[in-house]
Amino acid sequence: MACHFARWTPASAVLDTQRLSDEVIATTRTFSVKRRTRFLQGRILLAEMMFYLYGLPTLPPIATTPTGRPCFADHQLPDFSLAYASNTVGVLLSDEGKVGLDIEVMRARGTRQSALQHAHQTPAENAWIGAQDDRLEAETQLWSIRQSVLKISGLGNSGQATLRLHPFSGHLRSSATPDVQVMSDADEYLSWACAGSPGLDRLLCWHYEERRGLHKDGEISPRSAAASSRFIKLTGLKTPG
Repeated sequence: MACHFARWTPASAVLDTQRLSDEVIATTRTFSVKRRTRFLQGRILLAEMMFYLYGLPTLPPIATTPTGRPCFADHQLPDFSLAYASNTVGVLLSDEGKVGLDIEVMRARGTRQSALQHAHQTPAENAWIGAQDDRLEAETQLWSIRQSVLKISGLGNSGQATLRLHPFSGHLRSSATPDVQVMSDADEYLSWACAGSPGLDRLLCWHYEERRGLHKDGEISPRSAAASSRFIKLTGLKTPG
């Protein structure tokens, strides 16, 4: 299954909302400035992807699932996932199955977040983290992987106990989303994880810039392996009955 992963770090405080409907913009009138900015940035990036990949001039109406996941009201349209970290916004998009995206800022872990992760960290995760050069960075990357998988089911942090990661073997077990694959990478600033169910064989990476628009930034697939030493791919295994 191929997915499209786009990132955008806005260079201007002025947002171009030409691909958003009046209804979308109107929903933000009561938002705080920060929430409104992030909300619109995510919709702008998603709208640009829908225009570039599918030729839709305006962002289609978005609904919310019973678990709180945003999705297009027209279920014939692709599934998507939004993520925000610092001043970066990301969108993961696929016309097959479901997707989940998470982006985390390195070295910006909250005490509550760290405590929750440690409470559900498996021995396999602990061993992998201990073998890495930087423990905090390794923990952040595994956290982003966990969050990306949990976004597919919509369980969020309430579903941490449903997920077990085995980074050394390249596997994971999720009782909520058993058929899932995750690709994750990190640099000194950000960690990202893209999850797809029932699979994620090919990840097309994009960057968006206000002046240049959307442009391809690479591909990760069996034919085009990731060059980063931090890249991880995990494949879901069936949880024993």
